[in-house]
Amino acid sequence: MGWLTVRRPKGKTDSMYNHFFGFKERPFKLVPNPEFLYLSRIHEEVLAHLNYAVAYGEGFVEITGEVGTGKTTLCRMFLENLKANTEAAYIFNPKLDVLQLLKAVNDEFGIDSDTDSVKTLIDRLNTFLLEQKAQGKRVILLIDEAQNLSVDVLEQLRLLSNLETTTSKLLQIILVGQPELGELLESGTLRQLNQRITLSCHLVPLSAVETREYIRHRIHIASQNPGLEFTSSAHRSIFRYSSGIPRLINIVCDRALLAAYSRNKTRITNRIVKQALRELDSKGYRNAKPMLLREKLTLGLLSLLVFLVAGMVASQTLVGPASRMAAPVVHHKIEKQPVAERVNERPETKVAPTEEDAGPVTASASVPPPQPPAQTPEAEATVQRTQMPEPEVAAAAEPQRVPEPALPTQDRDVNRGFAFAEPMHSRAGALAAVLSAWNAKMPAGPVAVLDSDTYFRLSARYSNMEIIQVKGSLNLLRKLNLPAIVEIPYPEGIRFLALTGLGEEEVQLSDGEKGYSLAPEAFASMWNGKAHIFWKNHFNYTGVIPINSPGEVILSLKGHLKTLGYSIGAMDTTYDAVTQRAIETIQASNGLDVDGMVGPQTKIVLYNEDRSLVIPRLSGS
Repeated sequence: MGWLTVRRPKGKTDSMYNHFFGFKERPFKLVPNPEFLYLSRIHEEVLAHLNYAVAYGEGFVEITGEVGTGKTTLCRMFLENLKANTEAAYIFNPKLDVLQLLKAVNDEFGIDSDTDSVKTLIDRLNTFLLEQKAQGKRVILLIDEAQNLSVDVLEQLRLLSNLETTTSKLLQIILVGQPELGELLESGTLRQLNQRITLSCHLVPLSAVETREYIRHRIHIASQNPGLEFTSSAHRSIFRYSSGIPRLINIVCDRALLAAYSRNKTRITNRIVKQALRELDSKGYRNAKPMLLREKLTLGLLSLLVFLVAGMVASQTLVGPASRMAAPVVHHKIEKQPVAERVNERPETKVAPTEEDAGPVTASASVPPPQPPAQTPEAEATVQRTQMPEPEVAAAAEPQRVPEPALPTQDRDVNRGFAFAEPMHSRAGALAAVLSAWNAKMPAGPVAVLDSDTYFRLSARYSNMEIIQVKGSLNLLRKLNLPAIVEIPYPEGIRFLALTGLGEEEVQLSDGEKGYSLAPEAFASMWNGKAHIFWKNHFNYTGVIPINSPGEVILSLKGHLKTLGYSIGAMDTTYDAVTQRAIETIQASNGLDVDGMVGPQTKIVLYNEDRSLVIPRLSGS
């Protein structure tokens, strides 16, 4: 028996469809309805960070995510839940020039825009912002699909951020877009704007478990009575097809429900899902699936591998054995060498961790002369999907290893350790060193080809840890006092190292196999200021306290502060002035901004003050 083509019900048939399943409305419509928003862990984090940024007037905020990961729905939920003292403009069609953008912004705020003078439009906007400031209101400009903005428009937005008083910004700008937005902002022409981004978040696809919960959530919201069921095998097929992207989950689930309706079934089996997938394939939906960054990188790696193999075959065919031995060595061109003072290689001595020891034991030792690298290391890139993607160290194609340019001996030791390591190997080594400091195992799974931010985030989730990304100086890392993964820029691309120790005269680094000791000035000259800090939320303080945390979290916080010796008033769920003063004291003593709110950095220093917790610290103080 052949499969019937399923067509979407319309009109009265649509009502019959909803009545058949007991729906108030179709649960998997492709519209950004905030009522149906499923808050995965990453969505909750991004929403909490947005609320925190608004509450404290952070400058530019950047939210990125692949096509279909729920950016627009999240934005609309965020806007719908803004407090009454906040004015917001939402621009969702950013393919505008500078004049058109200013007109659109003024229109959204209800400001007169009947002029073609850029200066007049900005003056009117500035007057409006000053009036809102005088009334104690915050003003937000949120731009969706911001990857479509031109460089000129982005530069104009930077200039708009200069509208300020002597104490605060008058306009807060939130840019939301696909990963290309991040690439655009990191271009040299927009470096001034990139430096003003104080908060950056990236939405990743759902895991297999979250995909199942997402489907259940939307059905629950739409259902008037329970009874509709997707089988486990159906969930697995949906996840394999969608890769956890909500938009694709909606497409396949909607088609599966139509197929079930046509067969008078309320139990969605794997057979029905596969029928829906065949329908989608015949319509070209699979070809329309967005290419995730990990898939782009995979194709790039495979292309590089083919190129290298072809080059090696050609060189072996055209060059005889004698001439190959006499061939001159070609050096990599290094435009700028890192400055390294008093650099000493410190091989790590691996010691089995005990329950009382939260980190690895390292010992300084003399290092024998390095052995010549292999001329032709093999390369292999394996890409596969699992229900719960988890990071691993995946081998990748490498160019032929060659001797480094002539450097002072100490600089050459550091350069040999990581400068020519393939990026994914360097980040996996840095990750292994940081997880070892936390006495956590290196996860295994096929996501080594993900972008680095996603790779670290998924690795933290696997280890039941949190991660924050910071941009700053060594002084900030001293305040947070936790091992971190730092980025070292090179002409060939970013390399990663683990920061495992930090003193006044010494910076201790690890590539996962070897340890290094540098002077702070030498490290600062190499580092780009970006760090990924893993931390444990020991007491599960969710959200930003007290902005969006439940009462039991505030009560738990009060109990924790009391055990640390701080004066606390009534033990209830109210975030009172006494509790706020205790938090402000902790923030001031640790050199953080004193705002009385408990965000990620304040949670970290709060846990650092609790000596009953096993935490790997950069310094003993």
